[in-house]
Amino acid sequence: MRINNNVGMWAIRYLQNLQTHHNSQMQSLTQATVPIQQNVAFGAIAERIRSQINGYREAMMSTYNAIGVMNVAEGGLQSISNNLQRMRELAVQASNGTLSENERAALQQEFSQLAQGIDKVVDQTTYNNRRVLGGDIKDMQVQLGPNEGQRMRITLPGMDIRSLGLENVNLNSTENAQNALRALDSAIENVSRTRSYVGGVTNRLEGAARELSNTMINLTSSVSVLTDTDMARGMMDLIRTRLQQQATAGILGQSNVNALNVLRLLG
Repeated sequence: MRINNNVGMWAIRYLQNLQTHHNSQMQSLTQATVPIQQNVAFGAIAERIRSQINGYREAMMSTYNAIGVMNVAEGGLQSISNNLQRMRELAVQASNGTLSENERAALQQEFSQLAQGIDKVVDQTTYNNRRVLGGDIKDMQVQLGPNEGQRMRITLPGMDIRSLGLENVNLNSTENAQNALRALDSAIENVSRTRSYVGGVTNRLEGAARELSNTMINLTSSVSVLTDTDMARGMMDLIRTRLQQQATAGILGQSNVNALNVLRLLG
């Protein structure tokens, strides 16, 4: 074979080594159907690990359900916060003593619609038929691990107009509008605290979910090693070798090596 440069010579040797490695990997994966599980001790250990995996799987399901609750809550709280901010703007406008009766009535109409909108958001913000912001989430227990004591308790307060202290608020007079401002500031602060709580809980849940996932991967890998060849790792190694072969063949193509000789190397 005539090679026109040193890169081609290196690529030929490297490709030969990759082909040998590829053949070895294929043989290993082919023989992986014969388990090591005939060893009773390994089999018993594997069963215990499988039991642990099941526990982690249940904990992960519980954790992700709780994350779903928190995400739904955050979406509802965002809408409620937007309504409250607009209601406050209206209350500021209504505090102006020079407004006509028609102008004040228009402000009150929009104010009432926004308040009704908050109650509607609360009714529609549900997860598994539970009103997430309607007081249905009280002392909700979340299993963060497979063992006893690895629990988290979550409570979300009601965010409806009555719970926010806005049930009797109106803009019918300058005085009422000023009172509404104080009540709205308190409600906005309440929603802000709840959103901070939801954010903190979500971060903790997501961290727990990552730990559960990593542990499950490690345990699953342990079972695979105990009972059979690590098929996942073996397949990844095989894929990587094939990609290296393709890349090296590309180098050979740029080194003016006869294509027929490359095909012979690749079998």
